Amino acid sequence: MTTLVELKNDWETLAERDALWAILTDGSKVGGKWDVAEFMATGEAEIETVMSYLATLGRLPDFSGAALDFGCGVGRLTQPLARRFASCAGVDISRQMIQKAEAINKYSHCTYVASSEARLPFDDASFSFLYSNIVLQHVPPRYSIEYLREFIRVLAPGGVLVFGVQDSLGGLSSLMIRVRQVVRIRSRIKSALGVSAGTMLMHCLPEKLVRSALGGASIVDIQYTNSAAPNFNGRLDYLERPPASGYVGKQYCVVK
Repeated sequence: MTTLVELKNDWETLAERDALWAILTDGSKVGGKWDVAEFMATGEAEIETVMSYLATLGRLPDFSGAALDFGCGVGRLTQPLARRFASCAGVDISRQMIQKAEAINKYSHCTYVASSEARLPFDDASFSFLYSNIVLQHVPPRYSIEYLREFIRVLAPGGVLVFGVQDSLGGLSSLMIRVRQVVRIRSRIKSALGVSAGTMLMHCLPEKLVRSALGGASIVDIQYTNSAAPNFNGRLDYLERPPASGYVGKQYCVVK
């Protein structure tokens, strides 16, 4: 079973080889072909989509507070959060990702932290908003559950948490199909970045486990998303129904 140390090592390797492609795996962008401005623009569009969604729920967060981007990578989502909140932090398991994020950081009130521990390096009730997408799907469930508990710990009373997970494999139930999907992901990364590149595994976290991990926090809404679609590329869409096959992405809106 993958440990956090092994997960960190995988993402350090991916960050070293091609950090932007490791985050948004567009086949046409492999090998350093992502334009940084274009890449960062996908983060602005995603956060705008999320904020518009929260507005429809009447659950916009307190922008005078602090925001946290969990699994921030190079800051694709952290920077647009920093444009909206009084302060902002990004945390990632990869120190190399954090170094790249710091290099392109535009805001003095935005900070980045590298952490490979299950306990987040923040005080209780520190953030009015916490966001995470296309991150927990790469984390083994036993650690995802711990991170969800940590999200609630660092969220301020009345704070808003929005995160995405892959709930299940729709229409695909056999172990062999799951194994083939993992092999395809590994092969894709190795062919794109080289044989020694880290692995990028996909994990599911069913709703039952999510609800248990969140404890007494209130789930306000759950949406199906396209976050595991091959053409996702940072373009977050809400779906009326789960896909007929493949991973079923769910986005949770939670209030403490």
